Amino acid sequence: MDWIHAKGTQLMAGEKPILLTGFGLGGWLLPEGYMWQMMGNVDRPRRMEALIERMCGPDYAASFWKKYNARYITEWDIALISALGYNSVRLPINTRHLDEGIATLDRMLPWCKRWNIYIILDVHAAPGGQTGANIDDSAHDLPELFLEEKYQQELIDQWRLLARRYRDEAAIAGYDLINEPLPPWQLQYSDRVAPLYFRLRDAIRKEDPRHLLILEGVRWASDVSIFDDFSAGSFDDNWMLQFHRYWSNPDKEGIQCFIDCARRLNVPLFMGEGGENNTDWYTAFFPLLEREGIHWSFWAYKKMNGANSPVSFPRPLGWENLRAYVEEGAALSVPEAQAIWDEFLDCIACGEIQWPVIHSLQRSAPCSVPAAAYDRGHFLHSRPDGAQLRMNDQAALLFADGHTGEVNFAQMKGEDQPGSEAIFLRLRPGEWAEYAFRGDGTLRLEGKDLHQLKIECLQGEENQRFVRISCLEKEADLYRVNWE
Repeated sequence: MDWIHAKGTQLMAGEKPILLTGFGLGGWLLPEGYMWQMMGNVDRPRRMEALIERMCGPDYAASFWKKYNARYITEWDIALISALGYNSVRLPINTRHLDEGIATLDRMLPWCKRWNIYIILDVHAAPGGQTGANIDDSAHDLPELFLEEKYQQELIDQWRLLARRYRDEAAIAGYDLINEPLPPWQLQYSDRVAPLYFRLRDAIRKEDPRHLLILEGVRWASDVSIFDDFSAGSFDDNWMLQFHRYWSNPDKEGIQCFIDCARRLNVPLFMGEGGENNTDWYTAFFPLLEREGIHWSFWAYKKMNGANSPVSFPRPLGWENLRAYVEEGAALSVPEAQAIWDEFLDCIACGEIQWPVIHSLQRSAPCSVPAAAYDRGHFLHSRPDGAQLRMNDQAALLFADGHTGEVNFAQMKGEDQPGSEAIFLRLRPGEWAEYAFRGDGTLRLEGKDLHQLKIECLQGEENQRFVRISCLEKEADLYRVNWE
């Protein structure tokens, strides 16, 4: 595989530009409670580990985690990601279990080389915790990485070890130094993040001069103000800026600050986490990223009994009894608990592809695209009050029930947009909207006065199709564009 490196705002694989697209393998080396449909006291790895040991004993727990690691992600998953046309995975690791992470990465590297999948190595849980929340396996609900020097030195030593071990592995695209440093309620420590990045850079570069470095802003990787004092070339000549995006408007206006920052610093831009929403959001947001040349990684690839991740595994029989034990203190014997966890291990090996998610990410048939998710448009008239979405366009984007204001895109479990949030595009004479699709399909529109619309299908590059919908003499309301 060719080495990945930054060249201005582009990523290159050897001498050719590349757009990294793929999935975050959350839940494997760092399981989170919500991925098992558990919250509260079992929201992070150390608490999940304690629960299983308390219910089933230490010997069973040790055996459980070995089986879990071996079954949750296998070469089948890497082959699937490649077959679907993606080229990368982001691998979150927990530094509390760094040896296990290294062993897993060593096992995974041959799979990725066989299937031409790049790995982004992501320190998702740093020593002491970089957020003080469930995502970093925090012990005391504090961002102790930024409170105690010993944890910073431990992270520096760990990155030196990783850089020394993998310095010659071209299949590793880059090093994501710290995932989502500091939540909104801990921003008083923001001035401590960039200095640690510089220390990590120096330590890594002593061992590894070639791998791409990847940096995230604060506030769950949504605030890039910590890079205000950076200038082009001041940090390193081979790094990439990363941001995360959830439950927000899937429009360019919402990510313009990240685009502007990357351009100012002359580095590539990576949307390292986004997802946990519905297919309408996916059909709008991920094509937008590709139009803008932004690399992306969908979060999360696999979860329990969910409709909004690419792969889902079934809920085990008896799972409600286990949740009752956790949440209500209900009785559950050791044999009963072990039987449920045994079935859980069988379930995680039975991943089922959620094709609606794949089709929405790719805009391939069958998929349904909200009319507001046009790729290009030509609008001639003043913008009426309506939905506060794509505000730099003059498009008439209106709520179906007639109200005005912001749009609620927080459909965290993949629920459909509620009727109160339904939006349509009103096309007026002389205006048009264009939608990109992949592969072959049959077009079907939903709306009002559709006889006023003219449809043209245009061939794009490679396997892409463009559908241009133009308004003729009188306005028409377009609700959805279906590619079937």
